[in-house]
Amino acid sequence: MALLLTSALFSLASCEDTNELGVDLPGTTPIETAFEEFPVTASTIRQDSLSSTQKDHFLVGQLPDGNTGALLQARAFLEVAASADSLPSQYASQNPKLDSVVVLASFDRVYGSATAPLRLSVHDLQRPLDDFTTYNSTSEVPLGAPIITDKAVKLNSTIRNQAGTLDSVTLRPLRIPLSTDTLNQTVFARQLFAKMLTTTTVRLSDADLHTVWNGMAISATTQGTALGFNRSQASAVYVYYHLPYGTNQSVRNRKRKVYRILYGDPNQVASSPRYFTNIRYTLNTPGSPFNVLQSNGLASVPAAASDQTVYTQDGTGLTTKLVIPGLDVLRQRQAQSNLIINRAELIIPVKPYSTAQFVAPAQLFLFEANNANNRVLIFQNGVNPLERLVQQEGFLAPTAGRPLAIPITEANATTQYYSALLTSYVQAYAKNQLPEPLPSALLLSPTRRRTGGELSLDRAALDASNIKLRVYYSKTTAR
Repeated sequence: MALLLTSALFSLASCEDTNELGVDLPGTTPIETAFEEFPVTASTIRQDSLSSTQKDHFLVGQLPDGNTGALLQARAFLEVAASADSLPSQYASQNPKLDSVVVLASFDRVYGSATAPLRLSVHDLQRPLDDFTTYNSTSEVPLGAPIITDKAVKLNSTIRNQAGTLDSVTLRPLRIPLSTDTLNQTVFARQLFAKMLTTTTVRLSDADLHTVWNGMAISATTQGTALGFNRSQASAVYVYYHLPYGTNQSVRNRKRKVYRILYGDPNQVASSPRYFTNIRYTLNTPGSPFNVLQSNGLASVPAAASDQTVYTQDGTGLTTKLVIPGLDVLRQRQAQSNLIINRAELIIPVKPYSTAQFVAPAQLFLFEANNANNRVLIFQNGVNPLERLVQQEGFLAPTAGRPLAIPITEANATTQYYSALLTSYVQAYAKNQLPEPLPSALLLSPTRRRTGGELSLDRAALDASNIKLRVYYSKTTAR
């Protein structure tokens, strides 16, 4: 029986019309096997207040979006923490002298230009980040005094080989000088170094550090580039100083030392300094159909208004909404006869040549949603509300903790697509086995609302006209 069904399905895929195919074995109930390709209505919406705390990257930059007409502005707010390095006060008798204060920030994502210098400003924070506040992409913290303003920093370095005949360009940790003039240090640098010199304990406490420095707000002052900074161990604020020898203070006779101030979360532990990214995505270009998404969570941009292209992007909240009327068709058929879903697959093609500015996400997730208000449905698990994510095959309950990650497939240089196996999910939908209320839409997004995890600006531009739900199913028929 199973062999005949499998054979019938393969034969079915090559037939022009498979809906008339039937299996009628002696002494059994006749079974009709069919294949249907259900159309999907796709549009672009925008979600806000996405989690951006303690992610694997923080973002800084300004980048015009040529597809939607938006201006993306990302700012990082970072707590600072003292390290276990030796303080200058341990060498007070040798009269330590401050050389420079420099931020090193390792990055591995560049959106936009990687050749033009990036211009940055760094501000102190009025107060440290609050341990009891949940920060997200719309959160802001009051700024303190500026530390540097509109400072040009290079993204890459040119390196000569040993023979001096070949140049190579490499991305190195971004070097942001906060104070480098040994003869005219900034007020900020002088106050910071004075705190280190006057601290009588072996180590500087975070509370002591925060009396002179609460944290950093890093922002870009020019458009054209956005960076994703990672959790490299090399990322820290370096306070360089030296110990003069007697009256001879020439460079070659200095004893150089360094004290590190930590930020970010390189060790990924609860005690690490906190940080988050604030992301503004301003949609106001005249004539752009995406302007309706500005501060309007109920709005959507149909594919017909955007050249049959819909978007889903991490960081900005752009999300693809999918409405699949075929799911309700299958549910109605299930009420009339026993329907067995043999295979259900959601095919989501990526638009060719659409990854020049933003690379496509490695994976996407499906959220159950209400089509009327674009809101993700919530499952109340005791006192803990859970967003309803479509789960992996064999798991249905939102509490399973097995969200379906839909990987991208690259068939060739110009053909990419996402493909999700939804057999268990479609069967449960048809049989009314999903939690109430039933979803009237699915949201396709690379972003999960949780502390930690990934943060980027990766984006998929999807071919809305070719998104399909393919379903192979069997049903019993009356004799």
